[in-house]
Amino acid sequence: MAMRTASASSGTERLLARALPLAGLLSLPLILSACLSGRYTYVSHTNSSGGDSYFRFPSSWTEFSQDQIVTASDSKITLTQLKQIDATEWAYILSANPGATLANQKGLTSPKPFGISQQIELTAAQKSTFSLAALRTVFLPDDPLAKTASLSGYKYKVLSYSQFSNAYGMKGLRLLVNVTAPNGLTSTLDEAAAVDKATQWVYFIGLGCTETCFSANGATIKQIVNSWSVKENK
Repeated sequence: MAMRTASASSGTERLLARALPLAGLLSLPLILSACLSGRYTYVSHTNSSGGDSYFRFPSSWTEFSQDQIVTASDSKITLTQLKQIDATEWAYILSANPGATLANQKGLTSPKPFGISQQIELTAAQKSTFSLAALRTVFLPDDPLAKTASLSGYKYKVLSYSQFSNAYGMKGLRLLVNVTAPNGLTSTLDEAAAVDKATQWVYFIGLGCTETCFSANGATIKQIVNSWSVKENK
């Protein structure tokens, strides 16, 4: 699904395109509060409409906040521009690679677990046609459950899929899928996504790496995705 971006984020998008080869578009937010506590880093972000997402991951992993993402690509971005982005979009990148940088990220093709969490405000046009099928393409270029052939050249093998709703009226999904790129390399993605009851905000977390990497690290990845939760604070 084509997500809206602020004009000030174009340079950052080019940087992230190298890190996330499967993402249709990445959100570019400001900064969130994250604190270290023992073995885990805890991340929570509340958007401009009062929606909140939360997750945790091993404190030994590398993390990239919005400030790091944006300033690495555009050192001249202003505080006003950052606030404009944060009003409608938020993202956070994490990697199990201790030497990870924004420039050397390989997304799902990484031999070490890689992940991203996002919050994206839908435009009026997106709201009018939004569906769970669109929710399945927040990160992937195609709907892996679609009956028709992929237009992107990627192939998918769905390993597990379920839908859910929570006490806040949000609807979401959990998906575990093998993704084979046009070059033949297969990666595995574990993701969860939800949309609020007003169909205003989309929430997403996805972690994965090459199929071999996922076989060795799937339990840790599952724990991170399982820790993810969303709610409305209204």
